[in-house]
Amino acid sequence: MRLKPRLSVSDRVKLRAAKYRPIEIKGDEDVMTMLKSAKRRAFLTVVAGLTALAAPHAAQASGSTGNGSFRITAMVAPSCSIDSGGPVNIVEGERRSVVEACNIAGGYTVSANYRQLDSQEKVSLWYGHDAFALNASGMHVLGQSSMATIRDMVLRFDDVQLNAPVVLTLTIAPR
Repeated sequence: MRLKPRLSVSDRVKLRAAKYRPIEIKGDEDVMTMLKSAKRRAFLTVVAGLTALAAPHAAQASGSTGNGSFRITAMVAPSCSIDSGGPVNIVEGERRSVVEACNIAGGYTVSANYRQLDSQEKVSLWYGHDAFALNASGMHVLGQSSMATIRDMVLRFDDVQLNAPVVLTLTIAPR
């Protein structure tokens, strides 16, 4: 009876890999490169599985909300901006698109700032769906939101009676 020669470790690995998944060698690839790739895939699968198993336990340790779920929270910097394409000359028939954006949960206020109006001057405008007559003080609240949002508004001047030019600047501020 003749015994088969004992295979080296690398030959046994090659045979085991070939048994479960055929290995094709293309061009300058060798069997060891293919085995490294298979080992890497197996390692990543094990890591992903362990992570999935550990996640509910980590959530329980830090205050679980029940049923193996966990809460993720994030903090973002407060930001409010308004874009009207720059200062607006108050001219009858002038129409501007305005984008309000604010991520403050409590909402924001949009105001118009301009020079004080004389007693004979008047300006009527639409902001969104609301009509306003600007007061003489040089500041007028045009809109408010009670929550964080981004919205497009239209600013339009209707009845304008001015003795001198007026430039309107829009500002946005958290409430």
